Amino acid sequence: MNKQKMLKIINFLLILDWLVVVISILFYRFIPSGLQGSIYLYETHWIAGIVFIFLTIMHFILNFKWVKSTYFQPKKEKK
Repeated sequence: MNKQKMLKIINFLLILDWLVVVISILFYRFIPSGLQGSIYLYETHWIAGIVFIFLTIMHFILNFKWVKSTYFQPKKEKK
């Protein structure tokens, strides 16, 4: 699988996982329902957070060449 296709998949999964993290904490903490404070939502939030960290690391690895060229190249002097 080429790098661009893998990045598109990881970016899509990052968005979906971020939504799961946000929605699960909203229901766990703020939405008055039978789910508020449930262990199911807590575990969902925790697992989705771990997956988010893993996907973020993969995203960074796949974009490392861009990061390196943007932030770690010596600045050219103007003449």
